[in-house]
Amino acid sequence: MTTSAARLQAPPADLAAAFDRIRSTGGRVTQAKRSVAELLFGSCEPCTADEIAEALPGIDRSVVYRCLRQFEELGIAEHVHLGHGRAVYRRRGLSTVPVACQVCGATSVLEQAEVRAFCELVERRTGIALDLVHFPLSGRCAPCLASGAAPS
Repeated sequence: MTTSAARLQAPPADLAAAFDRIRSTGGRVTQAKRSVAELLFGSCEPCTADEIAEALPGIDRSVVYRCLRQFEELGIAEHVHLGHGRAVYRRRGLSTVPVACQVCGATSVLEQAEVRAFCELVERRTGIALDLVHFPLSGRCAPCLASGAAPS
């Protein structure tokens, strides 16, 4: 299970800061952790744990999962549920909000600044501050709307 305590700490600005955070909590920066972190910081595209493991063939899948869990606890990475599929991981601190089609799974991103007014309106009216990362904005994309496909 992931923890939201990491949300209180600012995300690391770069790989060096991520490695410093691992060390500051008594952890070691192993080759596996270095490889997973380099992949997360080198791409803005979210990846499943399996995709990360496939991209790093010398690292066992269970090690990838342990690295990702530790990175979430330390506020280095975050996972996102895009529709009904598996969670995807990305480095924490990106300025984007994921958007997903509930029918076909197509994904896109919006800049946080583009949805800020909406988030402020929701918080003002309900007292709830939206978390638009863990569960992204969702709906139906134009092709799915045109086809009349309903969310599953």
